[in-house]
This record gives sequence, C-alpha cells and structure tokens, in this order.
Amino acid sequence: MARSLITSDPDARPEHFRNLFEECLFVFMVMMATASTTFLQGVVVINTATIARDLIMTPAQVTWISAAIGLASGSFMLFFGKTADLIGRKLQLLAGMAFLSVTSLATAFVSSPIGLNVLCGFLGLGTAVISPPAVGTLFATYPEGQRRNKATGALGCGNPIGFILGSVSSGIVTKYFSWRASFIVVAIFFAIITVSSFWTMPPTPRAGSLCSEAKQFDYLGTVLTILGFALVSAALTEAPELGWQSLQVVMMFLFGFICLVGFATWENYYPFPLLNPVVWKNKTYTLCVLCVFFGYMSFITNLFWISLYMQDVQHLSPLHIAVQLLPQAFVGFIWSYIGQALVSKIPGKIIMGIGAMAYLVGAALQIFVRQDTSYWMILFPSLCITVIGADFQFIVSNLYISKQMPTQSSLAAGVLQTVMRVSISIGLAISAAVYGSVAQTPKGREDVNLPFERAYLCSLMFAVVGLLFVPFMKIE
Repeated sequence: MARSLITSDPDARPEHFRNLFEECLFVFMVMMATASTTFLQGVVVINTATIARDLIMTPAQVTWISAAIGLASGSFMLFFGKTADLIGRKLQLLAGMAFLSVTSLATAFVSSPIGLNVLCGFLGLGTAVISPPAVGTLFATYPEGQRRNKATGALGCGNPIGFILGSVSSGIVTKYFSWRASFIVVAIFFAIITVSSFWTMPPTPRAGSLCSEAKQFDYLGTVLTILGFALVSAALTEAPELGWQSLQVVMMFLFGFICLVGFATWENYYPFPLLNPVVWKNKTYTLCVLCVFFGYMSFITNLFWISLYMQDVQHLSPLHIAVQLLPQAFVGFIWSYIGQALVSKIPGKIIMGIGAMAYLVGAALQIFVRQDTSYWMILFPSLCITVIGADFQFIVSNLYISKQMPTQSSLAAGVLQTVMRVSISIGLAISAAVYGSVAQTPKGREDVNLPFERAYLCSLMFAVVGLLFVPFMKIE
C-alpha cells in the first residue's frame, strides 16, 4: 500500500520518500517536466540550419521546427490539465514521458520537412501531457511550509537547466555524430525519466467521474483554439513565400480569426468552459498575462534568430553555438534565486518592470550584432540581461496567483503556462514573416544582415509592448 503523501510536520520529508535521494530525484523530475518545452527548444534551436540543409527546408518550414513545439504545447495545456485528475496524475505523466521518448526516436529517422514539423508538434503535445500532473503532484505531496517553498523554488531554475541540458547535449552529439543522433539521446533521456518517475512519483487518487467529465468537456472550445492559433501562425509563416494577398494566406487568416473569435464567444456561454472567463475579472492578473506573453515572445524570438544567425552567417558549429549561449542559462539560474530573494523586499510591480526593461535592453543590444562583432561586447551582455525578464516575471506572476487568486490558482497558473507556450509560435510566426519578406527584397539579398535586423526589431517591439502594461499593475 502506498505511503501517505503528506507528513504531519510540514517541514519534514514527505513519508513517501525513503531518503533524500528519492526526494531530490522527484523534484528534478517535476522540474524537467515543467521545463520540457525549453529543453526541446535547446535541442532544436542550435541545429536548425543543419537540419534545414539536410532536409532541404524552406524558411517557413525551418521556423515551424520550434514553433510547432510551442503551439502544440500551449494549445493542449489546459486540456491535459483537466484530464490529469480524471485518469490519474501518475498514469498520465508516465504515458506522456514514454510518448516523448518514442516520438523523439521517430524524429531521429524522419526524412521529410513536413514529417519533421509534424513530429515536433507531437513533441510539443507530449510536453503538455506531462507538465500539469507533475506540478499537481508536487503541491499534493508538500504541505505549506519551508520545504514546499524550496521544492517550488527549484522549478524556477528548470528553464535554464533544461536549456543547458538540451543545447549542450545536442551540440556535443551533433559534432561527433549528427543532428539525428541528438534526438536519439533525447529519447534515451525521456526513457530514463520515465523509469525514475515510476519509482519516485507518489500515487494520487483520481478526482471526479471520468464519464461525467467526458460529457461536460469543452470539445468545441478545444478545437476552436487549436485551429485558430494554428491557422494564424501558418498564415504568417507562409505569407512571404505565397504572397500576402494570395487566396491561401487570406483564407487562413480569415478562418483563424473566426475560430479565435468563436472560441472567445463560446467560452462565455458554455457552462463548463475550457478557459473560464472569470479569471480575466482580475485586472492585474490580466495585465500580468499580457506582459508575460509579449515579454516571453521577445525572449524566444531573440534566442531563435540569434542562433540561426550564428549558423547561417557566422557559420559556427552547433557545439560552438551551445557554448556561446550557455552563459544565459547559468546566469538565468542565478537570477532565479535573486528574484526569489527580492520578492519579499521589493514591490512585485517594480520587479515586473525590471524584467520588462531587461527584455527591451537585451533585444536592443542584439540589433547591433554583426559577423565581426565582439561576442563579449554585445551578445554576451544581451544574453545575460534578457534572461532577467524571463526569471523575474515568471516568479512574480506565479507568486501573485498563489497569494491573490487562491480559489482560481490552478486555472490561472495553467493559463499563464499556456500563454508562455503559445507566445513561442506566435512570436516566431510574426518575426519569420518579417524576415522572409525582407529577405526577398533586393536589399535583403545584398545585405545578409538586414533580414536578421528586422527580425531582431520584432523582438524589440514585443518587449516595448510588454513594458506598456507594467504601470497599470497593482502588485505589492
């Protein structure tokens, strides 16, 4: 029989764990589950040019390598957040981990651009499966207290650690073997995590009736939101090649917009909505979500385009690129703990503002990157500054949710995670449209830096928009 999840002493080790090693392994598993999207981005972002040359991909198809992961993850996050309590958190987590392992292995043997984009979408789907049950189990295992604070604090370090593991392992394997071998390593990694999760993850009872929940589930809302974001993203990425006035692009924009408007309308009338509109009644929360959406959009597009620039223009190897991006992950780890220390001393509004300014300054610096630009003068400070925004805004937003929205914390946190993942696909789609349009002009063909400059400018504008929401927040 399973041991009790929660001990009587909130600061003692939960009784499920026999020793500190099991407990640390469990926390690491939860951390990697929440950072799985970033981990996969680290794997693919330093290999985009290598993959593109091998599979003869168009610029739009290259963009979808990363965008498909974010779009699928964000679109299905709320769905799998609801299924976790119905089918069992441990069962869903193990199934998701195994699915990621198998899909990663299949990706290593893909032979076409479309096949790769589809499999990247399935990888994003897998990350949406594992994140909700992992976080839910952590909060069910630890009662309020210092031990829970330490465990949840580790989650803030997940994204930088995930990116380090993904990019460095991918860079090393690609250098000595090929980009395909990096996905085999990913498959092995998720297989190991699956076994570890089976051993360390506490079983939790199912909640609710599967049959009744299946009848009440918002199927139409799920379909509308997935189709809406997918069609708009596809239209943006394909427009530079097909033409902005082409029938295919116009129809994708039109139907995507109709789906998103239909989703917003439907959620206000359906009695069991996928995204309960009540969460938006908290104005500060809404502003936080918008700020995080545009800020993270700036962060991801910066990372994608500078990585592609180092591959296409500077002709650096994947391992060299991973090493150059590594400081951002290490510094992000440090900023995460600094942010956790600051929230008890400085108003959250100021910390959100610092994060928004960090996004803006980092994006502005990146515009000046050239082939012969000193790494230490421009790119290094840009990487170290930009990650402040990702860490600080993540910490403050989640803290606000836990303290000011206790009755809606699960929904609000799920929406925040969804928004961060959807911002990846939307941001890459917009910047790819700008990049592709400029690259096809005479000036873009003559000056290889110009299309990248315009893509960096998109990141800067995203950061500016995110900053505009900060003055209206009320976070102590």
